[in-house]
Amino acid sequence: MTVLRSRGALVVFLAIYAAALLVLLPAKPLWVDEIIDLGGVRNTDFRGVLNFVPQNAGGVPAGYLTDFAMIRWFGYSVFLVRLPSVFFGVLACAGVWIAARQAGLSSPLLAALLYAASPLVLRYNLEARPYAAAACASIFATVVFVSLVRRPSFAKAAGYASLIAVGLYTQPYSIFIPVAHLGWLVWTKNRSALLSAGTAVAAAGLAFLPWFVQTHAAWQAMLDSGTRFAVHARDLAVIPHELTGTGYAGFALTMVTVVVALTFSPLKASDKLFWTLCAAMPLILVPAADAYFGYFLAARQMIFALAPISILMAAAADIRRWGFVLPAALLIAMAYEDARWIQRPGEGWESAASQLGPAISAPGSCAVFVPSGARTMYVYFEPQIRACDDAALATAPTVALAINPGQPAADIAAARGKIESSGFRKESDVRTADPRIEVYRREPR
Repeated sequence: MTVLRSRGALVVFLAIYAAALLVLLPAKPLWVDEIIDLGGVRNTDFRGVLNFVPQNAGGVPAGYLTDFAMIRWFGYSVFLVRLPSVFFGVLACAGVWIAARQAGLSSPLLAALLYAASPLVLRYNLEARPYAAAACASIFATVVFVSLVRRPSFAKAAGYASLIAVGLYTQPYSIFIPVAHLGWLVWTKNRSALLSAGTAVAAAGLAFLPWFVQTHAAWQAMLDSGTRFAVHARDLAVIPHELTGTGYAGFALTMVTVVVALTFSPLKASDKLFWTLCAAMPLILVPAADAYFGYFLAARQMIFALAPISILMAAAADIRRWGFVLPAALLIAMAYEDARWIQRPGEGWESAASQLGPAISAPGSCAVFVPSGARTMYVYFEPQIRACDDAALATAPTVALAINPGQPAADIAAARGKIESSGFRKESDVRTADPRIEVYRREPR
């Protein structure tokens, strides 16, 4: 269809998509990861941000510095700190369109639509997290790589290296896309392009090396001091269930569409291999890296695979007569899941903090948290909230018990037992929704 190839249609789509994201931007309350990230940059200076970043295993500075800059330049609001993700998310859709045109697809806008509608992409286009920016850098690195292979130049090689470096400083797992690029060049025996692209990847790696040398010990210490995660076979189920955001059935339909495109579409054989490698490398190397470093596996770490998957799905539309059916069905399924996600309530940390604060407003009152580190979630919104230590439990008139979702019953029972053994009895449930809040008063002697 001509409309799915025109630049005018792309501009209209990007404008509508940007407007929709801006409307949705403040709809969801901040969730755990956003609160942790923003808590480290909201009330500090530039040096404080750089000191905070290594405290997160695998932490790199670009996303944190973006949040810091938005707060420093424009002031703090949920809308403003999430705004860069909208910008990079919309720009990434344009990058997918360009990449699809480079591949020779007759309907490049369909690839951009499929990418934009992906529930994982939509979510991170609306959050104060670095994944939209990292995905955008990865997509444009691919665009520049394809142009570099076709018509090599120093400027393109420099741009390619710069985009890879930006990706590394935004989310290190973005490196797996350039790994796919180099693998494709090796497979196709393109030595001249391999030299220029390989040099660019090496230069980007050297640019990232100072940060890695400075912080890798802190990253490892964070992992060693906390829970080390082992990636088991059952954990790999997160990939088909969450990557496309449409569950196992939607993932199966996605794979069918990709296989159909690889088998029947007029896409060049070398291009089929290229996009397959770009899709496969993050899906293979992310779990391997998580297993090696002892980090937990999450679908968002593989967001870089969604652009090549979207392009392969859109390639199915080039099969005559019936090819458009499969990507159209997936587009409808993803839009349905997007609507469901938008309607679901988000995490209630701000609401819980607004209830916990007044519950322990009396002088000397404090709160017990399950788990103990959960105080971070509350003090972000109510800085005056105090955690109970043994001395406070001996004198406090009121104690609140704040319970995170999904905590083991034994941990909750132990916290209640400690409060009751200190002379308190339960007075009320201030909040029954997750996170839960119970209030205890000291029994008169």
